[in-house]
Amino acid sequence: MTSQAARLPLAFFLLRLVVTTEAFQAITSSSPAQQQRLPKRAPATFVSMLPSSIQQQRQQYSHTGALWKQQLGPSTATVSSTTLLRSGSSENGETSSDETKLQKKIAARKKRVEIGYQASALAFALVTCITFVKYRFYQPISIPFMLYIISGPWMASSVAFHLVGSGSNDRLKTDSCKRLNLALASFGFIGLLAKDIITTAQPLWIFACLVAMINSIKGYGYGLKGWDLKMMDGNAGAVKDILGGSLTSLQSIFSLPAIFSRSTGYAALAVTFGAMKCAIMYKLISHIVAAGPMNKIVWCPLAFQCKKLLLLTVAALTLKEAVDQNETESPKGWGAAPVGLGLATAAATGFMAAHSITLGSVYLGGWIALLAVFSTVDGINRWTALNLPIKVAKTRVN
Repeated sequence: MTSQAARLPLAFFLLRLVVTTEAFQAITSSSPAQQQRLPKRAPATFVSMLPSSIQQQRQQYSHTGALWKQQLGPSTATVSSTTLLRSGSSENGETSSDETKLQKKIAARKKRVEIGYQASALAFALVTCITFVKYRFYQPISIPFMLYIISGPWMASSVAFHLVGSGSNDRLKTDSCKRLNLALASFGFIGLLAKDIITTAQPLWIFACLVAMINSIKGYGYGLKGWDLKMMDGNAGAVKDILGGSLTSLQSIFSLPAIFSRSTGYAALAVTFGAMKCAIMYKLISHIVAAGPMNKIVWCPLAFQCKKLLLLTVAALTLKEAVDQNETESPKGWGAAPVGLGLATAAATGFMAAHSITLGSVYLGGWIALLAVFSTVDGINRWTALNLPIKVAKTRVN
């Protein structure tokens, strides 16, 4: 009796171990037929050695395991490798589909931005042509003043056309494209505020300014955050990026490789137009803060001059950086810097020089005319070097 009582704890432990093993085998078995055969695999020799009371408890535990298996059912108890493979392949499929959707969305965004730049360039070009025809043939005015008027939409069309290739070439993240986008957006915003002064094709002017403002803001945002609208490495928020870009631009103006160089010429052009813009802004702010109501006959022309000089300043700075970095790859063709943008800036600079000389500012007009000649010659040489490299090489050899 004493030996039998001493064997009871060990027997209970072994019984629980056997029952647990049977339950685990029932859960992990791969077929229902094997699950039905599991309860019959109890070691008969071991069970026969146990007392009758222990055998009854063992039968009670075995019934509990059977009930547990019936509640789980074969569907939840069977975990096959096929199910795991299917789940893994479904996850991979979802990931690839998400990437495909993102790529399609990015492609659609690039296309919309390109269309926006093209629409802005075409609309401002139409405004330029209509203004020229009106003030040259229907309501003739002096040619220098007419050229001064059309220099604004002329530059806006040139900048928008230059930015057409920046979206497809992923150049919106560069500092030059960011500055051009901000300048074009400011041009459109000021043009909408001062639209009452426009008497020629005003609906077309409003459309051009609105499209330019919205699309340039989008272009700057994509350049800042990327096409997936996630903050890129090294980029901060818009305010910090604009302030940092402004300081970098000021530093780059006075960073000259040599005193007599092409970079110095474009730096002088940027400084000249920047100083003229600051003078116009001082007059505009003085009129705004002065006592009495604002007169649109005064502030609208000042605002138009300010936005025009802003584009010219940013374009000159872009040309200087293009010369410093020796950009010859992207974008190519008429819109490349400093080919198309350089020639357009040279033409607008000539318009500004003629208007200044007509107003009596001989020294300022002469200085701007000299810069216009420099930018024209450099733009022609640049275009020749890019589009006729073989002929230029032969001429130099001869």
